[in-house]
Amino acid sequence: MKNYILISAISILSMACDKAEKDYAKTIKLENKYTVTEAGLYPEGIDYDTKNERFLFSSLHKGAIYSLNSKGELQTFATSPKLVLPTGVYTDETRNRLIVANADLGISQKSTATSAGTIASVSIFNLTSGELIKEIDLKSFTPNAGSCPNDIAVDAKGNIYITDSFSPLIYKINANYTATIFAANSLFATTPGNFGLNGIVLHPDGYFLVAKTDTSKIFKIALNNPDDVTEVKGMTFSYPDGLELNSKNELIIVENGLGLGKTYTFSSTNNWSGATKVSETNIGKDEFPTTAALASNGNVYVVNSKLGKLLGGDKSQSVFTIQKIN
Repeated sequence: MKNYILISAISILSMACDKAEKDYAKTIKLENKYTVTEAGLYPEGIDYDTKNERFLFSSLHKGAIYSLNSKGELQTFATSPKLVLPTGVYTDETRNRLIVANADLGISQKSTATSAGTIASVSIFNLTSGELIKEIDLKSFTPNAGSCPNDIAVDAKGNIYITDSFSPLIYKINANYTATIFAANSLFATTPGNFGLNGIVLHPDGYFLVAKTDTSKIFKIALNNPDDVTEVKGMTFSYPDGLELNSKNELIIVENGLGLGKTYTFSSTNNWSGATKVSETNIGKDEFPTTAALASNGNVYVVNSKLGKLLGGDKSQSVFTIQKIN
């Protein structure tokens, strides 16, 4: 009888906690647009932490990760001495970790006169506290070539996948934090000075969708066979940067300020052999949108980085936005 009462009590408590969590999620109200005022921020990668109900994004110039809650309150969340130019961020709520890709393009305040091109790594932080868990070096895979780890995806087993914008590679880091090359393909190659592979998302049907910036293409790559690479047909845009799947598993493509500064929503009826445009949102070339995140309210938000200013040597910009797209 005691066991039955205990089990019943636990069940009731569990249901109450589940209901409380659902009710809490309903009370979170996200604004359509957030204006972030912070001199020299230049945010690039963004994701939404559904566990703690906040945006987390990287600062290219400051070499740190920032959080922004639903009230628009900004805080420094995580950093480390080795985090120089954080690019893509991924909130892995299942394993309570924040995954950050890291490089050095010579435009961070942590860069030195000779450091550009010497860093390629991934930093893992505790998603709750921001405490550093692990840093994994990737530069050993490209000792005599350019490297810029950029965007991140994670599979059901916790394996991490990272695109490289300067080398034709996609890396894989397993649950023990051992790095290998997941995919290497001549289709991923780019010319010096241009960005190649960029945004990456894992479709629930078992394949990646990956953006290639310089050639304005989206590739489909099988999770269980990385040699199976095909181009998604029927899509028109330029300079794709970040990718995100919305609640309908439609693909959001962020066209950065090297293009027109828009976002495009595409759908597919043939497992992404081809795609059809659903909608587009004009954000602005000078705003330089880079990446997108699906929030807990079901809406997709895009971060506007003003990266064009930073690349041009202007480190004084202080107003940046995170906005919902249609």
